[in-house]
Amino acid sequence: MKQLPFEVRHALVFHGVFFAITIPIASALRGFELGLALSIFALAYNLALPMYGRWCVGNLKPSSDWVRLWQFLLPLSLSLPFADWMLVKQLGTLYFPDHGIPRIGDAVPVYFSGMWIMLLWPTTWLALHTRRPYLTMAVLSMTGFLVWEWVAPVMALWEPKNALIWQGIAIYVLIPELLLGLATLLMWQLLRTQQRLTQIAGGLGLTAFYAGALALSLLWTG
Repeated sequence: MKQLPFEVRHALVFHGVFFAITIPIASALRGFELGLALSIFALAYNLALPMYGRWCVGNLKPSSDWVRLWQFLLPLSLSLPFADWMLVKQLGTLYFPDHGIPRIGDAVPVYFSGMWIMLLWPTTWLALHTRRPYLTMAVLSMTGFLVWEWVAPVMALWEPKNALIWQGIAIYVLIPELLLGLATLLMWQLLRTQQRLTQIAGGLGLTAFYAGALALSLLWTG
């Protein structure tokens, strides 16, 4: 049996351990305790991921893009809650329960700024290490977002409303989320060797693209 690539094994180990610890804790909490835990987990992930990349991956493979991919995705993750802000305040299709944590625009809990990357980094990383990265990214991102959208109302993270909803999942978000995953992979491949400011601009452009895709998808699906 062919062994998984070195960097894929490390990504699976890191995320397996991280989510094995955090998901059971978050599932058992509600209210302010949940909001506080999610804030800590979001911060911990964005500290631990690059540290693990430098110490456990970078030392063995200095050419690894582990940390550089995190640096590219972080501005994107920080800005994506502004698309959610639009859904809450302008389109009225999303609701975030108040967990007593500061909120962006009095709408989106700040910890979501550090949570988008928890899905985008591993899906992009794993896709990059396959023979068909875009097909892999499509499958991984669609699966990840479907699970995320289904679990969120159960855990009282957010709730869709005023849209076509099936099994607790707002249908209009699925295609934009799939496109976000594919566009993220494409943007990284295009900007991987570019300067940091160019990469940041590309990430912010993805947020604008995603917000527009959400609005159009809502229009088309009713």
